[in-house]
Amino acid sequence: MNQEPQSREGMKPRHSGRGEATTDSHAAAPGEPGRHRRDAAPPPPALLHRRDGILPTTAAALSLPETGALTGTATRAAEAPELHPVVEEIYAGLGTGQRERHLGRCPEAALLSRHLHQTGVADLAEAREALRDAGITTRHIREDGDPEHGSYAPHCRSCAVLVARLGVRSFSAAPLVDDAPAGGEPWGVGSAEDALIAAGWQPGRLHAAQAERWADALSAHRSPHGHPHHLFPAAFEAWAELGAVTLRPTGPGVELAACQVVIDPLLGRHWARTLGELGRALGSELCPLGAEGGGTAILAVDREGRLYCVDHTGDWYLGHDVLTGLHTLLTGTRPHRLVAPEA
Repeated sequence: MNQEPQSREGMKPRHSGRGEATTDSHAAAPGEPGRHRRDAAPPPPALLHRRDGILPTTAAALSLPETGALTGTATRAAEAPELHPVVEEIYAGLGTGQRERHLGRCPEAALLSRHLHQTGVADLAEAREALRDAGITTRHIREDGDPEHGSYAPHCRSCAVLVARLGVRSFSAAPLVDDAPAGGEPWGVGSAEDALIAAGWQPGRLHAAQAERWADALSAHRSPHGHPHHLFPAAFEAWAELGAVTLRPTGPGVELAACQVVIDPLLGRHWARTLGELGRALGSELCPLGAEGGGTAILAVDREGRLYCVDHTGDWYLGHDVLTGLHTLLTGTRPHRLVAPEA
């Protein structure tokens, strides 16, 4: 049974007799770059058990004029699916700016590989011929009550290239991302601090009033099945520190495509059940922080101030504090995939 979420009063920082703000959370304040030490990061947390649900995910349908349609969903298994050599070759040629953390786990890759295996093609030219007049559609599968459920899902950067190279018509939207960097030095990777400065952000927990409004909205929300959001000091402090801001990468990704980040916990309003399930699997609780650009993945912070990302292919640990986690996304650093222990 879900515990009732903590009241907003329990989220507020306490004040010592010297007038200094204190808190129940031992996480570093998210907006103090001087305290940000990536070389001293603790090991990532481990899942205690597999989380109950499989949401969010995306479903796809590959329409084939002569044989009907193939359907499937994204892969959340520990191992990525086996892909057709032509698909693997296309993915292998991707640049950093087109390479997603979940490469090969989207339903587009699985369905296209299945058809190419069935037709026995050997190269790209044969693959394009086998997929002549084919079309593909992808849709969001979300929690009950989420207005995004059933809507068209944009292809990720990697799959947008895959679909185009194979000549398949897409009935879904292009990736909803702004790839234009906010600035920075040529060839520089950038950092979370650079992105915050470029966005005009200033430290000092200047957004407490906004954090109160977010807390009011989330504490009042229940999913159609009664799932609440869990609120706690680490989340409130991150909201108060960051406020509503859009952070854009200030340079190319290190290993993967650098991601835009939108800080707005109400983007996770309809993810109460999913975040509750993941929190229990971690032995903690999670509260939304925002989303990746395009809204295809939600960002959440736990009671210890650690940052996570949940997308259609799995659950990811981004960093031991909010600033480290934002740095992971904004610099295209590879995150840690959370995998349930074997039974």
